[in-house]
Amino acid sequence: MELKAVIALTPGAVVAEDVTDHRGNVIVKKNTILDKFLIQKLNVAKITCINIKEPEDDKTTYFEKIKVSKTFRQFYELYSKNFFELKRLMEQFLETKTPIDSDRLYEIVDDITSPFKHSKITILDMLAVLETAESDFLYTHAINVALICNYTAKWFKLEGKDLRALVLCGFYYDIGKFSIDPAILLKQGRLTNEEFDLIKSHAYLGYSMLQPFNIDERIKLAAYMHHERIDGSGYPQGIKDEQIVPFAKIIALLDSYEAMTSYRSYRAPLCPFTVIDIFERDGYGKYDTGYYITFLERMVEEYIGKEVQLSDGTICEVILINKQKYSRPMVRSVDGNYIDLATQKNLSIKALV
Repeated sequence: MELKAVIALTPGAVVAEDVTDHRGNVIVKKNTILDKFLIQKLNVAKITCINIKEPEDDKTTYFEKIKVSKTFRQFYELYSKNFFELKRLMEQFLETKTPIDSDRLYEIVDDITSPFKHSKITILDMLAVLETAESDFLYTHAINVALICNYTAKWFKLEGKDLRALVLCGFYYDIGKFSIDPAILLKQGRLTNEEFDLIKSHAYLGYSMLQPFNIDERIKLAAYMHHERIDGSGYPQGIKDEQIVPFAKIIALLDSYEAMTSYRSYRAPLCPFTVIDIFERDGYGKYDTGYYITFLERMVEEYIGKEVQLSDGTICEVILINKQKYSRPMVRSVDGNYIDLATQKNLSIKALV
């Protein structure tokens, strides 16, 4: 650990201890990787010195490396610019009840994603480390899911007008939440039955808002049905399987994925294999089987060839998908040993490195 002047900090430094302001409020948490924006935040708060980790103190994780990369900084700048444009368009839409120009929404997605089509760092991973203001969560949720829709559409063999319609689903499907008190949406702890019923009403509210517009009917129905589950356990109608439109089935998966992987102030980004494990434990029989299997398989494919740390500390490379248990692939350790995590139940993937 090293005490260092804030004016001497550079992006990539790792905070060794929580940094607090003069009131005792934590403004930067321990183990945070500093970027230029956080360094500026420290300066604004008039912090003169902080403790940072020396290189040997800790190994930089996969997501920490992403956060200080030039690729992410470029992504952050493009995202920020387009976020404010989307927020303006959304506020105008909510005030005037006139649809947003669809071409403009596609332009926003294309402007953010086009520089990274061949990047080794994916849009999904950059969204996982993206920090946004809690007060803007409905706007960031809309743009994030639209970006995820655009990235994953090819997984579901969607292209052309179908891909564009799915992207619009991402922007619009949760629009009904803008009619609900943010204090309830952001409430920490258990909701009352009345509060939960109010939140569930967003599906119908969103559908009602979109109903008058001349847009693809699948977008409206995705707003209405994205919380339905094929076993009938969802809402608002408790309908089953073939009664649910395909786009709503896809959005159901992507909505859950975004909720698990979006930035949270109280935790680091979840390891993708942890996310896959949660889907395997909680999702089978609830999501459409075809889309569900495709989604998990393509998720694992994203990380073949990547290095991971196992629960016993062993560093391995992901080698092969296990189609019976996607969260437990075949891996190869640095000394050349192959480990089948499907049979080695005492081991699991702890993190990407």
